[in-house]
Amino acid sequence: MPLLSSFPGHAMRALLLVVLFSLAPPGLAQQHPSPGTGFTGYHHTAWRAGQGAPGDIWDIQQDPNGTLWLATGSGLYSFDGHRYVRQQTNAGAAQPSLNLVTLLGDRSGGLWLGYYHAGIAHLGSDGTLRSYQRNEGVPPGVVSGFAYDSNGVLWAAVDEGLRRFNGTRWEKPPASMGLPERHAHWLLNDSRGRFWALVGQKVWFIPKGGAAFVPTGIEVSLMATLAESPSGEIWLADRRRGAVPIADANGLLPAAERQARLLPDVLASRLHFTSDGVMWAPMRGGGGILRVLFDGKHAVRMERFDVPQGLTSTSAVPVFEDREGNVWVGTNLGLNRFRAQSVRTLTEGPNDPYRILARNADGALFGYGEDMVPYDLDRHGLGLDRAGLQRAALKDTRPLWQFEWTSLARRRGTALEVVQFPGTARGLQPQALHFPGAEEAWACVGENRVVHYLRGSWTEDARITLPGCTVIAPGSAQGLLFGYASGELVLRDATGVHRIGSTRGLDAGPVTAVLAHEHLLLVAGEKGFSISSNGGAFSAVTADIPGVLEGITGIVIDPDQQVWLNGGRGLVRLDLADAIASARTGNAVSPRLFDDVDGMPGIALQSGPIPTAQLSKDGLLWLATNQGLAWLDTTRLHRTRAAPSARIGDVHFGDETLPLRDGTVVPAGITQLQIDFVAQSLARPERNRYRYRLSGVDSGWRDAGSATTAYYTNLGPGSYTFEVLAANEDGVWGSAPTTRAFRIEPLLTQTFWFRGLLLIALVVLVAAAARVRGRHITALVKARYEERLEERERIARDLHDTLLQGGQGLLLRLHAISAMPSIPDEAQARLESAMQAAEDSLREGRERVASLRSDTGAELDLAAALTHVYNEETNPASTRFRLVVSGEAPRLNDAAAEEVFLIGREAIRNALAHSAATDIDIELSFGHTFRLRVRDNGRGMAEGTVKQGRWGVQGMHERSARLGGTLRIWSKPARGTDVALSMPGVRLYARQQAVAPQRWHAFFGRARGRQG
Repeated sequence: MPLLSSFPGHAMRALLLVVLFSLAPPGLAQQHPSPGTGFTGYHHTAWRAGQGAPGDIWDIQQDPNGTLWLATGSGLYSFDGHRYVRQQTNAGAAQPSLNLVTLLGDRSGGLWLGYYHAGIAHLGSDGTLRSYQRNEGVPPGVVSGFAYDSNGVLWAAVDEGLRRFNGTRWEKPPASMGLPERHAHWLLNDSRGRFWALVGQKVWFIPKGGAAFVPTGIEVSLMATLAESPSGEIWLADRRRGAVPIADANGLLPAAERQARLLPDVLASRLHFTSDGVMWAPMRGGGGILRVLFDGKHAVRMERFDVPQGLTSTSAVPVFEDREGNVWVGTNLGLNRFRAQSVRTLTEGPNDPYRILARNADGALFGYGEDMVPYDLDRHGLGLDRAGLQRAALKDTRPLWQFEWTSLARRRGTALEVVQFPGTARGLQPQALHFPGAEEAWACVGENRVVHYLRGSWTEDARITLPGCTVIAPGSAQGLLFGYASGELVLRDATGVHRIGSTRGLDAGPVTAVLAHEHLLLVAGEKGFSISSNGGAFSAVTADIPGVLEGITGIVIDPDQQVWLNGGRGLVRLDLADAIASARTGNAVSPRLFDDVDGMPGIALQSGPIPTAQLSKDGLLWLATNQGLAWLDTTRLHRTRAAPSARIGDVHFGDETLPLRDGTVVPAGITQLQIDFVAQSLARPERNRYRYRLSGVDSGWRDAGSATTAYYTNLGPGSYTFEVLAANEDGVWGSAPTTRAFRIEPLLTQTFWFRGLLLIALVVLVAAAARVRGRHITALVKARYEERLEERERIARDLHDTLLQGGQGLLLRLHAISAMPSIPDEAQARLESAMQAAEDSLREGRERVASLRSDTGAELDLAAALTHVYNEETNPASTRFRLVVSGEAPRLNDAAAEEVFLIGREAIRNALAHSAATDIDIELSFGHTFRLRVRDNGRGMAEGTVKQGRWGVQGMHERSARLGGTLRIWSKPARGTDVALSMPGVRLYARQQAVAPQRWHAFFGRARGRQG
């Protein structure tokens, strides 16, 4: 074969294989691995047609977000681990068919779709569909495969031959590429840059960097397929001859080697190699799916999984491994998931309920049951059967402590020495055991006895008398720790015996497991799990999975500082640092729980004297469960470190459902919403955990557990942003939330402009009511004022008609008497003085009567009124009068202005009448505080005179008090007098136009009357 000349060494290998296989019988020139039923180490989950899953699944792909896409005979489906959704394209893009055959994800997040006799289509990440038919270069027939070559060119395998995509249409490869235009049914671009094609029932390939197809001369049956193994071998699945490798990293394999490695029993429709090198082969025409395990290049075991084992149908086609290591198998009746189990059961171990883990003096680990025959638990013996494991254990002659119901036993190989507990009746079993060495043992027996075996003799520690011992464990500094059903610990060390309980914060319930690790003390009880550091107080560790830290009977810390807890819910793993932080802060940790899906055969034994978790020297974690012994390899990574992203789905309100996208508008009047979300993790979607919040509603993150729906009520109109974070089953949380912004439209009555109009209407209504009220009050005040004015006028008439007229008549008679010549001079002087006083009194009375008859037309202001007071008095020509006004005088309140005027008038008259002043100054200040000041430079007054209130001073103080102001009078002999009034402006200034006329303007009327 000319091709072999390009691969040095193949000729010699081919010659050797020919010689070897010519000497062997024909039946041995093929591989026939031993068959088995069921997939060892895998957990199977089935989604069946009729229960939400589609049927007739032909291909499976995964997009960058982690969603599975299924090409089925009834359309394109997506699966997020919870729901199957048949995809609909955007409006206006009709699908050429629902009958899909193949899928391929492109580099922009879209999908290429190959149809059964309906051409090719491309589904963009935005949901737009572009169809390619005959006019775009796609010939009729089935599109059975897509692949990108090493140059990034997309190829399609169609019934009439290969086609490649030039960006706008599909075209035939040029004749220079050497490929016949024959039926094409498979494409593969391998990891070494070679591009393989099955065309015309032959195998072709383009070498790396080549420009043309090279024929291999290998003939294949119709609908054969290709697959690449992790080692780089190219395997052919031939429906007639079986599965066979045809090339490796060096090139094509010789025909003799191909024949030698042929698997004729694997008549598969397709092949798929998982990352661990195992071949998965769905069988042609039925027969379920096979797993072929290899030892190097030799197939050693073949396992079949079919309908009796739970497969959805015996007819399987696509096999796909997702990014988390799950293997998906599609059938014509549903979808299947196979998940590798981390925990493996020792199926060849003890099968009775009495399963114990024990170490010998050198730390080697063994298991045994009721018959006391040990099993070697070394990693290298895991493939042995029951007898082999027992033989390996019995060959070890190092001392091994064991126990039965009533006594201890020390084994050396096949020899067994029974050691009876001291002073106990036969049939009394120990509650707790600990074996520090080959010649030493500790035991809790009876109600409260702690006994110690050392080099052939038993002693009892009488200092430890607490009843109900449940655990014995080594402590730090050669001490021992005893756990009790009361929830207490007893520490026995070189300094004595010390009880540890609630005074140090230990509240885990009856103690079930204890581990001293460096400076830490870890205690498990029926109620929970607690940690103490450096001999300090205990603090509880909390988890976000309810009950996961209860019923723990085995504690192990591996070299990677992972805490392993064998408990009542299964096996739990915690980061030691996270556990310490939880105990310190009270924040819940996110543990990893290994249960039946992960291979746990049961839960931890709850009633044994020995810890149920032990770590062997080779890194295997051994577990004693109520369904057998099991192990987990701690040297392997049992976690997905990549955090899952969250996808926000639909929003539900009333009877409507909408995809929740940025900018989604929810109709007006909606107050209750339901929002769906899901993590893009397919390993254990039911174990994914979520946190979410809604802006403007939630002050912090809400812990949703594994629920994938958020509910909100009593929402008002406005803009909202919904955020969600997801964690996978290993407790790895996403760093950035997925967000969606949406808006709830307001009702008419909830709009801003409606509320504004409502507010304006309310203001108008209040103003109208105030105006009506004001008019009512004005009318009332006016009526009272008119009534008062009439009363004043009546009083004025009565005073004028009686007192003043009588006084005037009396004064006339006195004048007549004074004109008589017979009156002595002294009497005449006194009479004239009395007459002057009477005239003064009459004048004052007339002024009062005039003030009662107010002039409603007066409009003079306060400054003018005080000036009139000065002008109406008889003033010496030498007196200088000055009035200064500060600020703009507002409209004044009538009653208050009258009081201020009377105070000022009294001060001016006093200055004119009594001070003999040459200067009189008046200051008016209109501001926040009103001020009136009257000063003169006259003779002044003594301090006692000011206090006695002469010359109307007392009346001035009374008026000031009624105004709520302050009146200060300063005066000294020969220094003049200073009268100052201050009061709040609001007491003087009018708030609105006065209805009643200002009474104090009557003084102006009187003044004008005199001037007239």
